[in-house]
Amino acid sequence: MAFTATLDERSTFGNKAVHFYTVTADGATGTIVTGLGSVDHVQVTPKSMASSPYAIRANEGVASTSIAGTVGVTGVTSGDDFYMVVFGR
Repeated sequence: MAFTATLDERSTFGNKAVHFYTVTADGATGTIVTGLGSVDHVQVTPKSMASSPYAIRANEGVASTSIAGTVGVTGVTSGDDFYMVVFGR
């Protein structure tokens, strides 16, 4: 299964494409495909989370494999909700 990642908005800040997501975890790990060619930065804000610590990896899958344009999330619990802002190109 995949996390539920809702793309709420797209924008541009200078020379960076920016995507705003609301994410709900359905398990302990998940990969979010952003549609960007490369992720430069990820900002996460917990909405309702029982998990800590958790890990967010730009341009990597959950097994630490390099996958351009994705965000790997590990260490969360099914049902955790968070906001995610992704900067890339």
